[in-house]
Amino acid sequence: MLRSLYISLIYGVFLFGGLVAPFALGLGYVWVDTFTPQDVAYSIVNEFPVSEVMAIAAIAAYLLLDRKSPPGLNIITILVATMAAWVTFTTFNDPAVPVFAFGKWNWAIKTIIFSAFMPAMFRSRVQIEAFLQIYIFSLAGQFLPFAGKTILSGGKYGVSYGLVAGNSGLAEGSHLATVCLMVIPIIFYLYRYGIILPNWRIVRLVYAGLALACLIACVGTFERTALVGVVVLLVGFLLRSRRRILYGLLCAGVIFSASSYVATTNNDWVARMRTISTPVQDNSAYVRILVWRWTLDFVKTHPYGGGFNAYMIDAIELPGTKDHPDKIIDKGRAFHSIYFEMLGEHGWVGLGLFLSLFATSFLTLRSAAIRARRIAGMEWCHDLARSLQISLVVPLACGAFIGIAFQAEIYYLFALAVMMRHQVRMAERAPARTFADTNPAWAQAPSPSYM
Repeated sequence: MLRSLYISLIYGVFLFGGLVAPFALGLGYVWVDTFTPQDVAYSIVNEFPVSEVMAIAAIAAYLLLDRKSPPGLNIITILVATMAAWVTFTTFNDPAVPVFAFGKWNWAIKTIIFSAFMPAMFRSRVQIEAFLQIYIFSLAGQFLPFAGKTILSGGKYGVSYGLVAGNSGLAEGSHLATVCLMVIPIIFYLYRYGIILPNWRIVRLVYAGLALACLIACVGTFERTALVGVVVLLVGFLLRSRRRILYGLLCAGVIFSASSYVATTNNDWVARMRTISTPVQDNSAYVRILVWRWTLDFVKTHPYGGGFNAYMIDAIELPGTKDHPDKIIDKGRAFHSIYFEMLGEHGWVGLGLFLSLFATSFLTLRSAAIRARRIAGMEWCHDLARSLQISLVVPLACGAFIGIAFQAEIYYLFALAVMMRHQVRMAERAPARTFADTNPAWAQAPSPSYM
């Protein structure tokens, strides 16, 4: 009961805080969307639609109280709006499984629409950092318990050590590992440039501990996706940091130590990682390949896809075994890939929109970083844009093996790209800003490191 009262109190603080600062309601939505208090509390907040209430309150507060200097129309917002329209079309235009299609559309459309709205609400450096802080510490409710229990037990495949149980959302190992890796560059940014929390040593140690916990939680999930993501993240840091050798050795040392500890504690980790190179010998990996083949055949006759949850009509033929020599027909196996998820559910148009969002967001962040570098006082924007580029690459790699195409964490990155673009445009237009021609030291300085 005390847990429910405490969580309800936090929810109320966000609601009433919005009366003073409307963007606080946007922070409340991020907290609800990430921490999912309705799944953690035993009563009160899980008895009404907390997410819908917070989203409606945030949008209403902005429209009535806070319509100031919104970001201009941009290609990312146009693509997000087009995505919302397209997935609605495929959902209501003869979906493969109508009941289940409408269920997923109901929460996916909220994620898409709110991500398009977020840049209008978080317009200043403080507001953007507040968003990042709420996001990181809301996620910590999942990965900190996971990391702690991994240290104690060595981790285990298919077991959720976080606050939420089950096999969906952040309770699912591959999803949690992917998100943990996505936020590590953001944590490093806050370590270096955070202004909301005091610049004390203890605060920096907390950030360092959060990043370390993310890595430990990733290893403890026993997910092969996590190993792929760690490699991609490490390469990204090596390419972006001027102290490549130092941080490369540091990251490699942390990863080696964590994996060695888990492998020593539980030999199953090593055995599972070895199946990456032999997918046919691993049943789950082999089934995924068969599902992807089915998806390619399906879109030949359904180029617009089958709507949300179209995988429920698939039928996969598995070869017989020694004990069961007859062939086995396995039905309703999930796509397990953001690419095949988009393709099977929303066809070639949906996949094209999805990939376009990644490409335009990456290029927008690249442009923002280059332009911010020429503006005095915009070092933070430059470093955050570069950090978000690394974060954006992680789901592209990990997502090849997990179906999270409509999870909020990805769409937050799209929204942040628009925020970075807006920050640079505002700085360039501000008459008090001094450009690189009057401050060449910053323009010519090497890229700041992430630590």
